[in-house]
Amino acid sequence: MMTKTIRIIGNISAIAGIVGFIYPIISQQKITLTNLQIGFISVSILIFLGYIFYELLNTPKKYTNDLEIKKYMSAWVKKTGRTVIFTRDMSWVDTESIKNDLRIKARNKDLLLCLPDNTDFSSELKLLGAEVYIYKDINFTPKSRFTFINYDTPYSKVAIGRKDKNHIHYIEEYSIENTIEFFLAQDLVNLIKSIN
Repeated sequence: MMTKTIRIIGNISAIAGIVGFIYPIISQQKITLTNLQIGFISVSILIFLGYIFYELLNTPKKYTNDLEIKKYMSAWVKKTGRTVIFTRDMSWVDTESIKNDLRIKARNKDLLLCLPDNTDFSSELKLLGAEVYIYKDINFTPKSRFTFINYDTPYSKVAIGRKDKNHIHYIEEYSIENTIEFFLAQDLVNLIKSIN
């Protein structure tokens, strides 16, 4: 997160430097801009605004309590397509609304679970049609927790959760297009599937 902040500040500083260099020249009455120069400046401003919008859209989502996280996860698993949940114990699945959403996914063969051991609810979902992969026999519990939507499609995305030292929970979303995080999460799912 700190790296992203530094990158944003660096890019804004670079653009501010360019504007600071050009402004005194433009502000003098002697110099007039051609249509090409005006077009170039306009495109540059649009790219800059698009970059700011992209960075704001892709900043980690910050949650300070479990209710906010559960609302996010409920909305995330409701999305269409195949869902993969890599979890420790599915403790966040504690309302009938979320449970029913997962039951529907299981019946539609659109749910895959990876967890250290079966729970009553994962067993129920398996009976309904979900794929359930258990990894207790490897004597290793990954710290990763994530959920894929639209798994195995070009539109697949993964949400990865983490807590900082102040117990604030962050969730970041990654797509298939440009992130190593996406592929590492996908590899972890495939590894757990292969040992079953």
